[in-house]
Amino acid sequence: MIPFDPEIPYDLPDLPLSIDLEIPSLLKLIAKARTELGELKGFATALPNPMLLLSPAIIKESVASSNIENINTTVSHVLQQSLFPEYERNDYDKEVLRYRSAVELGYYELRRFPISLRLIERIHTELMFGKEPGFRKLQNRIINSTSGKLIYTPPIASKIPKLISNLEKFLNNEEDDIDPLLKCAIAHYQFEAIHPFLDGNGRTGRILMVLYLIQAKILSLPILYVSGYINNNRSKYYELLAAVSSEQDWIPFLEFMLNAFYLQAKSTKNLLFKIIELYQNYKKEISVRFPKLAKTGIVEAMFASPVLSPVSLGERIEVHYTTATRYLTDLKEANYLVDMNYGKYHLFINKALLDLLQEEN
Repeated sequence: MIPFDPEIPYDLPDLPLSIDLEIPSLLKLIAKARTELGELKGFATALPNPMLLLSPAIIKESVASSNIENINTTVSHVLQQSLFPEYERNDYDKEVLRYRSAVELGYYELRRFPISLRLIERIHTELMFGKEPGFRKLQNRIINSTSGKLIYTPPIASKIPKLISNLEKFLNNEEDDIDPLLKCAIAHYQFEAIHPFLDGNGRTGRILMVLYLIQAKILSLPILYVSGYINNNRSKYYELLAAVSSEQDWIPFLEFMLNAFYLQAKSTKNLLFKIIELYQNYKKEISVRFPKLAKTGIVEAMFASPVLSPVSLGERIEVHYTTATRYLTDLKEANYLVDMNYGKYHLFINKALLDLLQEEN
């Protein structure tokens, strides 16, 4: 292995690692994270309609992951823009909505095939909307956005297929004794270090993390907001990634990632509990006050998409525009929704749910 030099394409070692991972600090964090993730998975699996949470959960993760790349928007704004035609959306919200589509694609594809080179490319193509598809053919470099200093030069393009193939084999090897949480963290570094695409590497890598945790049966749905922790500790995250490349200093990075899994599983579980409590209260109250309306599926629609328009609701529960408008107005007047005008659009917002989704965690 050639010594690290930020100006020279990195001679990235193949996986698995040749270091001792059976150390007390890692084992303790693995146990803590596994407990929280197990409870999160059990909680999500026991829900009467787990898919109800999928869209708002992915939007929250999509916004946080995109913020790491300085694509700055909010959950509220993205949900509003999701109701508009593609040509009316701003560029930042388009990026976040493509992230959601890429997560959903990966989740459904994972039911048929394990993580593979093909799946990675499909996720990236969906994420980037076909821009710069496939692995890069050119050399790229990582520049510190503040100082302008060159900090890392990824491996040369000709090595990418071999490195990705090695990563694929590492992830799909069920015979080794590496804990899936450690494997997930190691693979995340490896993917970021390969930097196989000209753009979209960070977001693709974070999608792969949650997909691998589903493949490894740690999770059942892509509802872990790992990007929230990374975004809140962005400087430390990049510092630790760099230390692995320059010094092969793996342990602090692995501890950071295990702590991210633990804390985000805990906060995600707490958030889901609040969402389900709110859903059950709304379902019970609306069933009493508006029994016919409750049978249409409108409560489920309010939670699958906290921002609705008469058009989007009509399509979701299969009623006419005027009927959907009346339903939404009734719920607004009963204080279950608030409304707002956004240009030519009249929107109705489940503010209680939106407030929960926009909580910091």
